[in-house]
Amino acid sequence: MLVLTERGSDREGKRRRIAALLVVLGGLIGSFGVGSVLASDPIGYGVPIWPFADTADRAENALLTQIVPAVRANLPLDHAGVQVLRRTNAYGSAFWTLRLEVDGEPRCREVAVGLNVTSRRVECS
Repeated sequence: MLVLTERGSDREGKRRRIAALLVVLGGLIGSFGVGSVLASDPIGYGVPIWPFADTADRAENALLTQIVPAVRANLPLDHAGVQVLRRTNAYGSAFWTLRLEVDGEPRCREVAVGLNVTSRRVECS
């Protein structure tokens, strides 16, 4: 016995495809947004890797890794290419503003030393 049923309209299939397309599009836009934020300061966000960081960012991260022990111990920095612009203490942390010479260009970072060492890119002044 052969039973033929009428196939309903394809609206449900279209809705599923549109919903899937919107999810994929939203994921792509979200990924682009997160990627652009991470690329604005890859060292500060802890992702000094490609595709977010370029060679200068990786060189800056390597230089910071070398000087962090001196910053943590509150010792004078005696490193070529690093200049201390300002030191302040607030909120139980020490804040150092450093001018780093990386690949021939000056870059400034504010390094906060508390339980953890964090940093952010700031304008050189």
